Amino acid sequence: MLPSPIGYRRRVLANGLVVLTHESHKSPTVAIQVWYKVGAKDDPVGKSGFAHLFEHLMFKRSRNMPDEQLDRFTEDVGGENNAYTTPDVTVYHEVVPSNHLERLLWAEADRMASLQVDESNFFSERDVVKEEYRQGVLADPYGRLDDALEGRSWAAHPYKRPVIGNIAELDAATLEDVRAFHTTFYRPDNAVLVVAGDFDPAQCDAWVERYFGKITRPESAIPRVSVKEPARKAARRLDIHGPSVPLPAFALSYLVPDQRHKDAPALQILDSILSGGEAARFHQSLIYKQQLASDASTGADLRTDAGMFTVKCVTAGGKSLDALLKATLAELEKTKRQPVSAAELSRVRTQLLVGVLNQKETAEGISGALGNAEVLLGGAEKVNTRLVALLAVTAADIQRVAKLYLTEANSLLIRYTTGQAPPVPISPKKTVPKETAAPPEEQAPVPASPRPVRLPSFTDRTLANGLRVVHAARPGSGLVTLDLVVPGGGAVVGVPKAGLATLTATLLTRGTSTGKSASQIAAQAESLGGSLGASADWDSLSVGITVPQGNALAALSLLAEVVQKPAFASVEVARARAEAIDDVTQALEEPSTLARGIAQRLFFGQSGYGSRLGGLPSTLAKLTRTDIHTYWQRVFTPSRATLIVTGDLTAAAALALAQKHFGGWQARVLPLPIPKVAFQSVPKVVVLDKPDAGQAAVLLALPSLRRDDVRYAVGEVANAILGGGYSSRVNRAVRIERGLSYGAGSGLGARRYAGLFQLSCQTKNESAAEVATLFLDALKTLATVPIDDSELVARKSTLLGPATRAMETGSGLAGALSSHLSLGLPLSEFGSLLAAIPTLTEAQVRTFAAQALAPDQARFVIVGDAKQFLPALQKAFGPVTVWKKWGG
Repeated sequence: MLPSPIGYRRRVLANGLVVLTHESHKSPTVAIQVWYKVGAKDDPVGKSGFAHLFEHLMFKRSRNMPDEQLDRFTEDVGGENNAYTTPDVTVYHEVVPSNHLERLLWAEADRMASLQVDESNFFSERDVVKEEYRQGVLADPYGRLDDALEGRSWAAHPYKRPVIGNIAELDAATLEDVRAFHTTFYRPDNAVLVVAGDFDPAQCDAWVERYFGKITRPESAIPRVSVKEPARKAARRLDIHGPSVPLPAFALSYLVPDQRHKDAPALQILDSILSGGEAARFHQSLIYKQQLASDASTGADLRTDAGMFTVKCVTAGGKSLDALLKATLAELEKTKRQPVSAAELSRVRTQLLVGVLNQKETAEGISGALGNAEVLLGGAEKVNTRLVALLAVTAADIQRVAKLYLTEANSLLIRYTTGQAPPVPISPKKTVPKETAAPPEEQAPVPASPRPVRLPSFTDRTLANGLRVVHAARPGSGLVTLDLVVPGGGAVVGVPKAGLATLTATLLTRGTSTGKSASQIAAQAESLGGSLGASADWDSLSVGITVPQGNALAALSLLAEVVQKPAFASVEVARARAEAIDDVTQALEEPSTLARGIAQRLFFGQSGYGSRLGGLPSTLAKLTRTDIHTYWQRVFTPSRATLIVTGDLTAAAALALAQKHFGGWQARVLPLPIPKVAFQSVPKVVVLDKPDAGQAAVLLALPSLRRDDVRYAVGEVANAILGGGYSSRVNRAVRIERGLSYGAGSGLGARRYAGLFQLSCQTKNESAAEVATLFLDALKTLATVPIDDSELVARKSTLLGPATRAMETGSGLAGALSSHLSLGLPLSEFGSLLAAIPTLTEAQVRTFAAQALAPDQARFVIVGDAKQFLPALQKAFGPVTVWKKWGG
C-alpha cells in the first residue's frame, strides 16, 4: 500500500520565486530551504570549486546581517543550519522552533538580495575550503580515488569539475568573481523557497511576500550550461596513486542519462539491487561469499544534464585487485544475462516505501523532498509520483538498462594503489585587515512566543524473566522501531581483547543455531523494510530494526532469534574477523582516528577504555570463537536487557510482542565485570610522525567525568561553549577567524565508568602548533574569564534544540532511550537534563571548567608530518615525545 501523499501548496511570486509550503503541527518546528539552480557545473572556467566556495560565503555578511548572523538566528535558539553544493544545485536549509519562522524568511531574503563579502572573510573562508579539500581528498586514504572518479569521468561537460575543486583553482578565485556570481545566479527567478512544518499558511504567505516579493527580478538572462557530453566510444583505463593506500581499490563509471529520463527509475533500482544493503548482490558475492572485497558499492549518480553509474570496490586484505575486478565485472554481467528475482525486487520496493515513511516523519524530510521534486525531477508533483514510477520498474527494465549502459565501451576504469602522488601546491597565507561593516538598514523581526515542546510518555514493564520493556508511542508514523540494549560494551573487555565487543555484535546477525544463515537473516530483514543492525559502544551492545507497522511482529521474531540463538560458526568468525581487520587497517591511515586511539591508550592504559573500540589488527587476529561465545553468554541475559519499542504501536501490543518472543528467554546470569579505571601519567605532548599525512590531526585530551556525575549537565554546557557546534569558541578561533581547519570541536566523553574530554581538528601540517596553542588558550579562558549572558543562553540552546528534535522520530527517540538506559540511568531521569540545563549559572560553568577541565591537566596528541611542525611545537610547549609508529 502506498503511503498517503505529501500535501503542498505551490505559488510563484511576481519576481519569479517559486514558493512551496507544507503545513504540519506534529512538532513546534519549521524547516526552511532555499534551492538555487546553480552548482559546480556553473563554476567560472579555471576556477573549479567556486560554487561550493560561494556557498560558504553566503553565511557571511549581507546588508542587514553581520558575519555568521544566520548562526545566531538558528544555532543560538536551538535550531540548525547548513548548506550543500552539488554539480547542479546549491541548497541552504534551516530547522528552527516555529516561532522563529519570520526572522529566518527575512534573513534568507536579505542574503539573496544583498550579500556583502570583503577581502577579510573571503580569504578566510577560502582557506577553510582548502582545508576541507585537504581533509576530504588528501588526508582520506581514498579521497584521491573519489576525486579522480568525479573529475575523469567526463570529457566535455563541466561536470568534470569536482565540486570541491582543488588548491590551485581555489587560489585563482577573486573577490570580483564572488560579486559577479551572486548577481548572476542568486536571484528570485533562479530559486525555490520551501517551508514545511508548524506555521499559519496565511501568515507565512504574507511574510514571504513582504521579504522576498520586494527583491527585483533582473532583466538579464540566466546563463545555462549547453555543453553535451559525447557518448563514450571506447573503454578508458587509468592508474592513479596515493601516498599510502591501505588496501588497493578501483572505481568504474558508465555514462547514463539524466534523472528525468525514462530509464532513471530502472537505474536507481539496479543500484539498490547491486549494493542496497547486506542482502544486495555486491555484499553477498564480493564481500561475504568470495571475500575479495572489504567494501563494494554502486551509485546511480543521476544529474540534470546527464548521469553516471559508478562502482567502487576496495580489496580485502591479501586479495588481488585483478581478481576483485574480474568478480565485479562478472556480477554486472549477471544482471544482463538474467532477470533479477521477484524476492530481490520485493526487497527493494519495501525499502523504498520505508524511505518515504522516514522522510515524512519530519518537516526537514518533507521540505527536502519537495525541493528535490520541484528543482531536479521536473515539478513538485513528482514528490508523490516518483515512488509510483520506481515501484513500477520490472525485472525486464533492470535487465534492459544493464545491457544498454553497463558496456565495456562505455566504461572508465581507475585503478588506485600506493605510489607517487602528484604534488599539492602550497598557497601562502594572506592576512587582510578586517573591514568595518556598514550599519544595517533594517532590523530583523522579533520572534513570536515559543510553542510548547511535549516530552513523550513512557510505559515501563518487566517480564517474569527480568526483561524490561520500555514503550513510547508515535502514532500515525506507520513505522515501528525495536531496539534491544544490554550493558557491557568495550569497557568490560580489556586491551588484550580489544575489538571483542564489536566483533560479537557483528556476528549476532551472521547466523543462528536454528540454521538460519547470515544471507537469510539479511534478506529477511530487508524484505521487511528494515536493516537488522547490531552494534557495540564502550558501555553497551544493542540490536535494532525499524520497519513498517505491519511488519513489527516478524521483525521482533527475527531480532529475538539472533539475540538468543547466535551460532558463531567458525567460518563466520573467521570471515568477520578478516573484515574487521580490513576496516581497522583503512581507519588507521586517517590522522584523527590514530590520534583518538593513542589518547585512549595513553590515558586509560590497560583498562577497558584503553584501546580502540574496534580493536587493532593485532588484537583482532587473536580473538577466537570461544572468546566471542563466552562474552555473549556473559552479556546477553534477560535480567539485564531492555527492549525499547517506539512508533506506531500501542503499549499493550508492544508488551504482547515482547512476551511472545522473549518471554521464554532463559540464560545463566554471569557476573559482569566492572572496569577498573585508573588514569595514567601522560607526557605533555605526544607526536606520531606520519610523513605521508595530507593533514595533521591535533587533539587535546584530559580526564573527564562519569555520566552519572551530578556535574554532568554543567559539564555539557561548558563543553558547548568551548567546542560544541559551529559557533563554539574553538571553531570560531580555528575555522571562522583564521581558516585553519574545516571544523574544530570537542566532546565531554562522559561514559559509565570514566570520561575523557577531547578537543580536536585536522589542519594543514604547518599549522599544527598554532592550532594546539589556540586550543590551550580556549581552555584557559573558559575557566578564568566571565561568560557573557548571551553566549551562555545561546550555547544552552544548542544542547536543548537537537535533543528535542531527536525525539521527533520513533528511531531517534529509541536511540536516545537506548543511550540513556545503557549508561545505567533511571528512566525517570530521561528528561532531567533538558530541565537542568536552563537553570545553570555562569559561575557554575566557570567553576566546573577550572576544576574538571583544568588546563594543567591537558595533554596533546598530534599525528602528521612532524618535520613541518615539530620546531614550532617544541618552541611553544617544550620537550615533545615523538613516536615513529603506534605505541612508540
